[in-house]
Amino acid sequence: MQVRKQQPVTAPVPEVDILENCQDFQQSLLALTGKYSLDSFTIATSDGLVFASSGGNTAQEDAAIYSRKYDGKKPTGIALFRLNHKGSELVGIVRSTDIITGVTQKCIESDIKKILNKWI
Repeated sequence: MQVRKQQPVTAPVPEVDILENCQDFQQSLLALTGKYSLDSFTIATSDGLVFASSGGNTAQEDAAIYSRKYDGKKPTGIALFRLNHKGSELVGIVRSTDIITGVTQKCIESDIKKILNKWI
């Protein structure tokens, strides 16, 4: 008898409108945070300033620490990605108590690009 190794099950991301029913950039960020069950989401400039945040009390600290090329060990619950918007280098900083898989991170990246393109 062969035992199959069970792959971790990833819960499907609920369909949440992050653009059309939102009245501004901040509402879209809050919708994104809810869609992926994030604790917070921060967009930082490459020089360590908060460009935008879904809220939370770590946005300024996160922007200062993670905005530049971060070579240190990321704490559990932090996911980072770089993005370019209209020639500006930005960093997405995700805080979540849930595990952020690579697939989920790519979806978050895609959604934040849509939000930036609509509002900024």
